[in-house]
Amino acid sequence: MAIAKTVKRWVFWTHLILGLVAGIFIFLMSLTGFLLTYERQFIELDEMRYRVDVPQNQQRLSTDDIVDKLQALHPETPHIYVRWVNRDGAAVPAWAGRDSYLFHPYTGEILREGEGNVALVFHWLTNLHRYLLLEGELKGIGKTVNGYANLVFIFLIVSGAYLWLPNKLRLASFKQHLWFRHHYTNRHHRRRQWHLVLGVWSIPVLFIIAITATLFHFSWANTALYGFFGEQVPPREQHEEVTSLSLDVVDYETLFLAAQNHANSNDYDDWYSMWMEIGEHEYEARFFIDKSIGHRQSMSYSLYFDTRSGEVTKVLRKEDWSRGGQAWGTARFLHTGEHFGFIGQTIAGLFSLLACYLVYTGFMLGVKRLKASK
Repeated sequence: MAIAKTVKRWVFWTHLILGLVAGIFIFLMSLTGFLLTYERQFIELDEMRYRVDVPQNQQRLSTDDIVDKLQALHPETPHIYVRWVNRDGAAVPAWAGRDSYLFHPYTGEILREGEGNVALVFHWLTNLHRYLLLEGELKGIGKTVNGYANLVFIFLIVSGAYLWLPNKLRLASFKQHLWFRHHYTNRHHRRRQWHLVLGVWSIPVLFIIAITATLFHFSWANTALYGFFGEQVPPREQHEEVTSLSLDVVDYETLFLAAQNHANSNDYDDWYSMWMEIGEHEYEARFFIDKSIGHRQSMSYSLYFDTRSGEVTKVLRKEDWSRGGQAWGTARFLHTGEHFGFIGQTIAGLFSLLACYLVYTGFMLGVKRLKASK
């Protein structure tokens, strides 16, 4: 019993000190994670503002027309994305390298240059979430600080669960730690009870969010994930840079129509958007066919064409990846909740906001405890 009390005391003080030290970084990651919850939906809504009326007796622009406009604007940039949205009158987002545009689907007029203010706000939040807004060579420092703060967060979640356990493992004791009380003697008492109750109910979701985040910060986390399935982390792809699209023979619109036919015959006739990427690999056009707004892996697949013959060279669905690759993809979207769609996003966002409250109450409780210990 004495040993158990000593261990719990050490865990308590480690929990308190590490929480105070890393709290500000955990708070920022949690708050920005909450604000990023519906990033894809808000960006999509912003693009919907540029929807145009469908003119009579006028066909929309072809995929080749969009590519030609991008090439005229950026003749030295062969890496191009064109995204068709399966909605009448939808503007056409397109990219030449990092330069982005929204085109009128019938006249080719540039409706917007750049990604727009909504996307810029989310980019700013993402940089704060990942890199603490540090730029250039300092970017790696911001990523490292957040990475280790996330490891502290994992420790706080696990140690918090241990500290939550009542000294006497009885049903009545557990009930006191599981529910709010009707009356509190003071603010400190209320903060402590809310920290305990909200903390224990949030453990499963916050643990998944935090443990999956390690994949973005540390190579050893990726090695461990792939190693679990007896695989090695796939190396970065190396290939010669494409300098021109002049050797592509088949019209891009022909490939787009072929991709549509492939989608229709594979139960993807209700696709939401279809991305075409060219200029990444020589003689290759990749179509990413997506039923969802949020790139849910179970609702999308990639289709590859040879731009010289128009033949399909590869079809890549989630089940075609290695087991380690599938696990990484699942973990990636578990982090944001998107693996379970809109409901999953909402749950992840709400618990990220709850983590902010846990940091606040933990900080207030910790400071009071330090003052009392003096």
